[in-house]
Amino acid sequence: MATVKCADVLNTFSCLGESCEDTCCQGWSMQVDDATKQLYEQSAPELLDSIEPAQEASWIMRKNPATGFCVKFDNGLCGIHKEYGDRFLGNACHFYPRATRALGSHLIMTASLSCPEIARIALIEGHTSAMADKEIERLPFGLKNYLPVGMNEDDALAVHQVFLSACADESASAEQTFLRIASAARSLERIDHAGWPSMAGYYIEHADSLLPPPETNEVDPFNLLHALCGLIVASHKPMSARLRRTIETMEAALAVTLDWTKVQISADDRSLNAYRQLQHALHKEDTLFVEQVLRRWLQMQMSLALFPFSGLGNTLSERVTVIGVRLAIIRLALFCNCSIRREESLPNVVISVVQSLSRFLDHLGDASFSMMIFTETGWTEEARMRGLLKK
Repeated sequence: MATVKCADVLNTFSCLGESCEDTCCQGWSMQVDDATKQLYEQSAPELLDSIEPAQEASWIMRKNPATGFCVKFDNGLCGIHKEYGDRFLGNACHFYPRATRALGSHLIMTASLSCPEIARIALIEGHTSAMADKEIERLPFGLKNYLPVGMNEDDALAVHQVFLSACADESASAEQTFLRIASAARSLERIDHAGWPSMAGYYIEHADSLLPPPETNEVDPFNLLHALCGLIVASHKPMSARLRRTIETMEAALAVTLDWTKVQISADDRSLNAYRQLQHALHKEDTLFVEQVLRRWLQMQMSLALFPFSGLGNTLSERVTVIGVRLAIIRLALFCNCSIRREESLPNVVISVVQSLSRFLDHLGDASFSMMIFTETGWTEEARMRGLLKK
């Protein structure tokens, strides 16, 4: 048994199994760790037929090429789990959608919005990132420790909590909260780790006065969709049906067309007018609901990244740039889809949009191509980021 600090979003989570509308058993290359492979070799050699070598990992679960489902998928359930028990699941299959990281001896367990049920619990019900101790029977093999040199584990956990707490401020929009976080992160980057515990809260509290004037670009909404297209093409991974619908609805709402072969976007004066109309397409109560969702999304990003100690990017500046662009993409996608998919309930649209985008974005393994795109568009600059997120 081990004690973890478990995010509140996991307290009521239960896998939907055959009821899941976008199962993790289809489309993904679920990694199999070396310890699980050795377990198969020693105790269940017949299971070796269900795994195969891969470029992105030593081993992955083998998929049915006709359906994209794991070969052990059985009527909505995992055949290995059903026949052999939980012990025979690799880390990826056992823990998903959970993510566990260490800060010294503190073990923090949170979850990804790429799971539809986690998206519902976090974004609609509002169970997000408040942590409480919980006993669990198993930890991931090779758990990575993100405690930086020069900081003790309690101080590191307190710094992480400062950023989680900043997202809980309902008097501020998600965009304003993010800009405070980004400003504080860039300030922390300039000082030694030993100073982070005493300065993190101070930097967030005083961030508003330090923000540069926003530098806007009227084609940024189209650049966001174009950037997303480029990232998807560069990943060489097929789009799920849900993600395709999310993006096609964005094209319709913005009156643009994506060319996936040439990785180009076609926009004209109609597109600019469509975007301007989009700002007023939702009723006030629907807009307020989307704003609440965006605040919860941001808190989940802070939690999933164990911010500021982890996340996509090699530096704090890169990490906040990635999160900021993703916030802009999520916001644009929500307003596009919620304004057009009126035949569906608003919560269902929100879950579908955020989960489908998270299923792709939350599992990018490297920031280099993202940062190349974001540098070209100027979004790495604080003034441009503020302009990107300006309403």
